[in-house]
Amino acid sequence: MAKTIKFNLILDNYPVRNIEGLQEHFSIEDMLKYFKNGLLLRWLDVRGYKTQYDAVAAINQSSDKKEIVMALVKIFEVAEMEIADIEKAIGILTYLDEEKELNAIYKENAFSKKQIITDYHSGYIALIMHMEENKDNMAILKADAIQMEREYFGLFELNYYELYFRLIESAPKAVFAILTRDAFRKFWIGDEAKDEIYTSIKNILSNVERVKEILGNDLKIVKRDTQGMWDPIEKAEINLMVISINRGTFVKNEGMFDEKLSNTDVNYKLMKFNGLEYQCNNASFELLYMEV
Repeated sequence: MAKTIKFNLILDNYPVRNIEGLQEHFSIEDMLKYFKNGLLLRWLDVRGYKTQYDAVAAINQSSDKKEIVMALVKIFEVAEMEIADIEKAIGILTYLDEEKELNAIYKENAFSKKQIITDYHSGYIALIMHMEENKDNMAILKADAIQMEREYFGLFELNYYELYFRLIESAPKAVFAILTRDAFRKFWIGDEAKDEIYTSIKNILSNVERVKEILGNDLKIVKRDTQGMWDPIEKAEINLMVISINRGTFVKNEGMFDEKLSNTDVNYKLMKFNGLEYQCNNASFELLYMEV
């Protein structure tokens, strides 16, 4: 009798050999890929997970990405996977798929250099307009920011000054979405940024009510007295950007024992963290941050 050859699934760059590992390293992008190419079913088969195999096999291949992911989350009992996170991830994946399709079209039809340049500029303008049309949807704005970085970074370098002052009026939430991307940050914040832009951003950040108005439900607010202890706010797997903290309060990356950042270290810099711990002795003080 031929021996069954077992293999690992690679999820989020981790080799997975059992359901527990799949739950721990569940990656929407990887799971969708393995579902569509049939590798997930083969893995379940050789690993002997008949119940999960039958459930996955019953999923309609023509279902949209959200329905497929929701079904997989239920089948594999993945904890702490919220619908908003699924929609955000699928929005990004959709844009990346569209980018691949567009590149394939260019290659197949051998568009002229002039046509490509024209389309390139038109695509950049269309992307900005798409941001303005979806100015309140952070998930879409973050996906647009990724597309801008991948496809239009050269035009952004030429247009970053005008773009900032356009978006801060027409779609201010898009400014925060763009600042979640490391490649763009030096143009708008920090020592290398244009004074007019950085001053404008600092003026906004100094006005807490304005920040709350712009970010709405995408802004996370923590108010608690930790009694001088480090209080865990977000796990290390959560990437985030701190908007502001009060004087006398401190933050650090989750699990970083030798780190202690004050308001002078953090405010006006939109620092990014992997997870977050918070120290505060005043229940009225507010920690403001957003997920990246």
